[in-house]
Amino acid sequence: MLLTIAERYAEGRVRELLDEDQLENAEPAVYRERFRLVGVGTTAVLIMVGASLAGLPEAALTALLPVSVVVLILLFYREKGPTPSQLTDLIIPR
Repeated sequence: MLLTIAERYAEGRVRELLDEDQLENAEPAVYRERFRLVGVGTTAVLIMVGASLAGLPEAALTALLPVSVVVLILLFYREKGPTPSQLTDLIIPR
């Protein structure tokens, strides 16, 4: 099946990568993007509320937000994270 897709893609037949009978056996794609975004947002809010209730100073809360969001995105999306210089730019804007 992958060979058929690769050959047809190389030929430029993007709309016909698979035949209809091959598509009948395929499972539908499940999009979880919405759940990931809600999970990241909800968890970030919970972290910030918890840190605020713990009595952290406002400067620490300002630095905690971007760090926690980046870590949560790495956990939820499991993709390559930002470089150390990009993390520094998030925490200490130039």
